[in-house]
Amino acid sequence: MKDKLFVLSMDAMVGEDLEYLMTRPNFSRLMNHCCKVEKVRTIYPSITYPAHVSILTGCRAATHGIFNNTTFRTTTGYPAWHLSSSEIKTEDLFAAAKRAGCTTASVYWPVTGGNPNIDYLINEYFFYDPKETETSQCIFDLYAAQGANAETLAVVEENMDRFPRKFRTKTDKLTLDQTFDNFINGCVCSLIRNYQPDVLIAHNCLLDSLRHRYGIFNEFVTEGLDITDMWIGEIIDSMEMANVFESTNFVIVSDHGQMNFARRIKPNVMLARGGFVKIAEDGTVEDYRAFAQSNGMSASIFVKEAKDEPFVYSYLQSLLADGVWGFEKIYTKDEVNQAYGWAGDFSFVLETDGITTFSDDWHEPILSPIDVSDYRLGKATHGYEPEKGPQPVFVAKGPAFKPDVVIPFCHIIDEGPTFARILGQHMHEAEGRVLSELLH
Repeated sequence: MKDKLFVLSMDAMVGEDLEYLMTRPNFSRLMNHCCKVEKVRTIYPSITYPAHVSILTGCRAATHGIFNNTTFRTTTGYPAWHLSSSEIKTEDLFAAAKRAGCTTASVYWPVTGGNPNIDYLINEYFFYDPKETETSQCIFDLYAAQGANAETLAVVEENMDRFPRKFRTKTDKLTLDQTFDNFINGCVCSLIRNYQPDVLIAHNCLLDSLRHRYGIFNEFVTEGLDITDMWIGEIIDSMEMANVFESTNFVIVSDHGQMNFARRIKPNVMLARGGFVKIAEDGTVEDYRAFAQSNGMSASIFVKEAKDEPFVYSYLQSLLADGVWGFEKIYTKDEVNQAYGWAGDFSFVLETDGITTFSDDWHEPILSPIDVSDYRLGKATHGYEPEKGPQPVFVAKGPAFKPDVVIPFCHIIDEGPTFARILGQHMHEAEGRVLSELLH
């Protein structure tokens, strides 16, 4: 039997979580004598969609082309998330898997919509318009439009009892019927039992959601780790039912950590005060010369016309000199590309002072209350320079991995090339390296 590869990304899991997880029954059974990386360095910006594409491609954002979760806009309402794999500029792991003759599957991995190299595909999508979930058929149609075939839709249908029906409800306590994560795990288990794909990757957001809402370490996150252990148990059971557990290389990774913050500032109010954003009488943006897009604890500054860049930069430098507006550093687009391989059609990046997060809003006052109305901006968030804060994880066990090997450091862009090596393939466009010291 061909050895299989299963990669589970637990969004916002950090190294500090592993000690507790090793006391839980399923994680400890799975990862006893595992190999691991002590510190995993993510990309800048340390946000979900660019980081997951970096895992999949082995490239930084400047190379793969996904430099934010969403497209730039100067309006309110639901943002346009990057959904289609056609937006990615480089080869990904699934192309390598197909060269190796593998069957492939993906559940809620970001930016996989329409990927021609995924046999069983449930793209990450959170149903922003309430009309999209009025009937089960509406849900099936949206998954189908993003690449789910008939077999995959059968998996979705098999797990509709786990599909969240209260995910737009804002309550004090986050419950599983408000998130997609239980549904995601059910679909993963069904795919394993029904089809045994050679390569399966999945993305689960529960820990990220809990940390955004409650902070980085607390009893709610601990409860989330217990739920994570339960889901791992479900996956193990499904693998054993399908007789693939012993032949599976099981990898748990994450995309970024989080840090607690103390205040939320609106860079667009600063830009409006400086004359760079024109607000209409009805409160909408009539025009702009410069406008900020939040990345959580950093912000990208988009300048409409290049001739205005010196004026915007000078204004931002004056704000930086004040020392009170929440950012400790300004990167030009060239500086941030050289330092971190982050590039897009923005001109500058503001990096947090470590206690401040940034909002897209342009309405006075400049400070806004901290609440959960914006998923990024509850009590903790990310988006900051990758050296900061608790770091992501990489733990692995299976036929391809050496037991009990610990290495001190890797980059998140090393993961995709390592997965490809397990499949006997090389990712020619990857910027990361193969973690050969972990492999037989």
